[in-house]
Amino acid sequence: MVISATPTNAKVLVIPQRQDYVQPPVAKTVPLDKIRKKLDMTLLALKVLIGINSESIVRVASKLNIPPKIVDKIALTVGEDKGEKWAVSENQPLKVQEAQSFILVICHLAKQNQALIRRAVALMEQMGTEDSKLQSVTLLREYICNFKKAHQDYYWNREKMKPDNSETLALKLLVDLLFYSAPQGCDRLLSSLKS
Repeated sequence: MVISATPTNAKVLVIPQRQDYVQPPVAKTVPLDKIRKKLDMTLLALKVLIGINSESIVRVASKLNIPPKIVDKIALTVGEDKGEKWAVSENQPLKVQEAQSFILVICHLAKQNQALIRRAVALMEQMGTEDSKLQSVTLLREYICNFKKAHQDYYWNREKMKPDNSETLALKLLVDLLFYSAPQGCDRLLSSLKS
Protein backbone atom coordinates (compact mmCIF):
# COMPACT_ATOMS: atom_id res chain seq x y z
CA MET A 1 0.00 0.00 0.00
CA VAL A 2 1.58 3.25 -1.14
CA ILE A 3 0.29 6.61 -0.07
CA SER A 4 2.18 9.81 -0.70
CA ALA A 5 1.29 13.43 -0.30
CA THR A 6 2.41 16.92 -0.94
CA PRO A 7 3.76 18.92 2.06
CA THR A 8 2.32 18.06 5.48
CA ASN A 9 -0.01 21.03 5.58
CA ALA A 10 -1.64 19.95 2.31
CA LYS A 11 -5.34 19.23 2.09
CA VAL A 12 -4.93 16.76 -0.76
CA LEU A 13 -3.78 13.15 -0.77
CA VAL A 14 -2.02 11.93 -3.89
CA ILE A 15 -2.70 8.25 -4.52
CA PRO A 16 -0.66 6.58 -7.26
CA GLN A 17 -2.51 4.45 -9.77
CA ARG A 18 -2.08 0.66 -9.71
CA GLN A 19 1.14 -0.51 -11.31
CA ASP A 20 -0.48 -3.19 -13.48
CA TYR A 21 -2.13 -0.48 -15.57
CA VAL A 22 -0.44 2.05 -17.81
CA GLN A 23 0.67 4.76 -15.42
CA PRO A 24 -0.78 8.16 -16.32
CA PRO A 25 1.61 11.09 -16.11
CA VAL A 26 -0.18 12.55 -13.07
CA ALA A 27 -1.56 10.57 -10.14
CA LYS A 28 -5.19 11.08 -9.18
CA THR A 29 -5.71 13.67 -6.45
CA VAL A 30 -8.38 13.14 -3.79
CA PRO A 31 -9.34 15.81 -1.22
CA LEU A 32 -8.46 14.67 2.31
CA ASP A 33 -11.83 15.75 3.73
CA LYS A 34 -13.60 13.40 1.30
CA ILE A 35 -11.31 10.57 2.38
CA ARG A 36 -11.98 11.41 6.03
CA LYS A 37 -15.73 11.17 5.50
CA LYS A 38 -15.45 7.78 3.74
CA LEU A 39 -13.22 6.37 6.47
CA ASP A 40 -15.46 7.76 9.23
CA MET A 41 -18.57 6.24 7.63
CA THR A 42 -16.87 2.85 7.21
CA LEU A 43 -15.74 2.87 10.83
CA LEU A 44 -19.24 3.89 11.95
CA ALA A 45 -20.71 0.96 9.99
CA LEU A 46 -18.32 -1.37 11.81
CA LYS A 47 -19.24 0.23 15.12
CA VAL A 48 -22.96 -0.36 14.74
CA LEU A 49 -22.60 -3.87 13.29
CA ILE A 50 -20.08 -5.36 15.70
CA GLY A 51 -20.47 -3.04 18.68
CA ILE A 52 -16.94 -1.69 18.90
CA ASN A 53 -16.10 1.18 21.20
CA SER A 54 -13.10 3.40 21.85
CA GLU A 55 -11.40 0.74 23.98
CA SER A 56 -11.66 -1.79 21.14
CA ILE A 57 -9.99 0.69 18.81
CA VAL A 58 -7.18 1.28 21.30
CA ARG A 59 -6.57 -2.48 21.69
CA VAL A 60 -6.50 -3.09 17.93
CA ALA A 61 -4.31 -0.05 17.29
CA SER A 62 -1.80 -1.15 19.92
CA LYS A 63 -1.56 -4.56 18.20
CA LEU A 64 -0.91 -2.74 14.93
CA ASN A 65 1.70 -0.41 16.54
CA ILE A 66 -0.21 2.75 15.66
CA PRO A 67 1.01 5.85 17.54
CA PRO A 68 -1.25 6.82 20.49
CA LYS A 69 -1.89 10.32 19.12
CA ILE A 70 -3.42 8.82 15.97
CA VAL A 71 -5.30 6.17 17.97
CA ASP A 72 -7.07 8.92 19.89
CA LYS A 73 -8.27 10.54 16.67
CA ILE A 74 -9.54 7.22 15.30
CA ALA A 75 -11.24 6.37 18.60
CA LEU A 76 -13.13 9.68 18.53
CA THR A 77 -14.99 8.49 15.44
CA VAL A 78 -16.68 5.72 17.44
CA GLY A 79 -16.94 7.80 20.63
CA GLU A 80 -20.09 9.37 22.00
CA ASP A 81 -19.07 13.04 22.33
CA LYS A 82 -20.51 14.71 19.22
CA GLY A 83 -18.87 18.08 19.81
CA GLU A 84 -15.41 16.62 20.21
CA LYS A 85 -15.81 14.42 17.10
CA TRP A 86 -16.95 17.35 15.02
CA ALA A 87 -14.11 19.59 16.21
CA VAL A 88 -11.50 16.97 15.35
CA SER A 89 -12.86 16.10 11.91
CA GLU A 90 -13.56 19.71 10.93
CA ASN A 91 -10.57 21.53 12.39
CA GLN A 92 -7.78 19.00 12.05
CA PRO A 93 -7.51 17.70 8.50
CA LEU A 94 -6.65 14.05 8.01
CA LYS A 95 -2.96 13.40 7.48
CA VAL A 96 -1.50 10.61 5.37
CA GLN A 97 -0.32 8.55 8.36
CA GLU A 98 -3.76 8.91 9.94
CA ALA A 99 -5.44 7.69 6.74
CA GLN A 100 -3.13 4.67 6.66
CA SER A 101 -3.91 3.95 10.31
CA PHE A 102 -7.67 4.22 9.71
CA ILE A 103 -7.34 1.73 6.85
CA LEU A 104 -5.33 -0.73 8.97
CA VAL A 105 -7.77 -0.56 11.89
CA ILE A 106 -10.86 -0.91 9.70
CA CYS A 107 -9.50 -3.91 7.80
CA HIS A 108 -8.21 -5.60 10.95
CA LEU A 109 -11.60 -5.26 12.67
CA ALA A 110 -13.41 -6.42 9.52
CA LYS A 111 -11.19 -9.53 9.31
CA GLN A 112 -11.77 -10.30 12.99
CA ASN A 113 -15.54 -10.10 12.47
CA GLN A 114 -15.76 -11.60 9.00
CA ALA A 115 -18.29 -14.27 10.02
CA LEU A 116 -20.79 -11.69 11.30
CA ILE A 117 -20.28 -9.49 8.24
CA ARG A 118 -20.81 -12.49 5.93
CA ARG A 119 -23.97 -13.47 7.79
CA ALA A 120 -25.39 -9.95 7.52
CA VAL A 121 -24.63 -9.73 3.79
CA ALA A 122 -26.09 -13.21 3.19
CA LEU A 123 -29.29 -12.21 5.00
CA MET A 124 -29.45 -9.01 2.97
CA GLU A 125 -29.12 -11.01 -0.27
CA GLN A 126 -31.71 -13.53 0.89
CA MET A 127 -34.20 -10.79 1.71
CA GLY A 128 -33.54 -9.25 -1.71
CA THR A 129 -34.23 -12.49 -3.59
CA GLU A 130 -37.38 -13.15 -1.56
CA ASP A 131 -38.56 -9.53 -1.96
CA SER A 132 -38.85 -9.32 1.82
CA LYS A 133 -38.27 -6.25 3.93
CA LEU A 134 -34.81 -6.02 5.44
CA GLN A 135 -36.40 -4.87 8.70
CA SER A 136 -37.95 -8.33 9.13
CA VAL A 137 -34.51 -9.67 10.09
CA THR A 138 -33.38 -8.57 13.55
CA LEU A 139 -29.67 -8.27 12.69
CA LEU A 140 -30.34 -6.06 9.66
CA ARG A 141 -33.07 -4.04 11.37
CA GLU A 142 -30.80 -3.22 14.32
CA TYR A 143 -27.85 -2.47 12.04
CA ILE A 144 -29.86 -0.08 9.85
CA CYS A 145 -31.54 1.63 12.82
CA ASN A 146 -28.26 2.08 14.69
CA PHE A 147 -26.46 3.26 11.56
CA LYS A 148 -29.14 5.90 10.94
CA LYS A 149 -28.64 7.21 14.48
CA ALA A 150 -24.84 7.20 14.18
CA HIS A 151 -25.06 8.85 10.76
CA GLN A 152 -27.35 11.55 12.11
CA ASP A 153 -24.96 12.13 15.03
CA TYR A 154 -22.08 12.45 12.58
CA TYR A 155 -23.89 15.33 10.86
CA TRP A 156 -25.36 16.90 13.98
CA ASN A 157 -23.57 20.26 13.56
CA ARG A 158 -22.70 20.31 9.88
CA GLU A 159 -25.12 22.78 8.36
CA LYS A 160 -23.37 22.91 5.01
CA MET A 161 -23.54 19.14 4.49
CA LYS A 162 -26.68 17.14 3.92
CA PRO A 163 -26.55 13.49 4.93
CA ASP A 164 -26.82 10.86 2.22
CA ASN A 165 -29.70 8.39 2.26
CA SER A 166 -28.51 6.64 5.40
CA GLU A 167 -30.22 3.29 4.77
CA THR A 168 -28.75 2.96 1.29
CA LEU A 169 -25.36 4.03 2.61
CA ALA A 170 -25.59 1.51 5.47
CA LEU A 171 -26.29 -1.36 3.05
CA LYS A 172 -23.52 -0.29 0.67
CA LEU A 173 -21.04 -0.10 3.55
CA LEU A 174 -22.12 -3.53 4.75
CA VAL A 175 -21.15 -5.02 1.38
CA ASP A 176 -17.95 -2.96 1.37
CA LEU A 177 -17.03 -4.37 4.79
CA LEU A 178 -17.26 -7.86 3.36
CA PHE A 179 -14.64 -6.94 0.76
CA TYR A 180 -12.45 -5.23 3.37
CA SER A 181 -12.50 -8.39 5.49
CA ALA A 182 -10.85 -10.35 2.66
CA PRO A 183 -7.07 -10.93 2.44
CA GLN A 184 -6.62 -7.94 0.09
CA GLY A 185 -9.00 -5.77 2.12
CA CYS A 186 -6.56 -2.91 2.74
CA ASP A 187 -5.84 -2.62 -0.98
CA ARG A 188 -9.56 -2.61 -1.76
CA LEU A 189 -10.28 0.07 0.81
CA LEU A 190 -7.40 2.16 -0.48
CA SER A 191 -8.62 1.88 -4.07
CA SER A 192 -12.16 2.83 -3.01
CA LEU A 193 -10.76 6.07 -1.61
CA LYS A 194 -9.63 7.07 -5.10
CA SER A 195 -13.20 7.59 -6.27
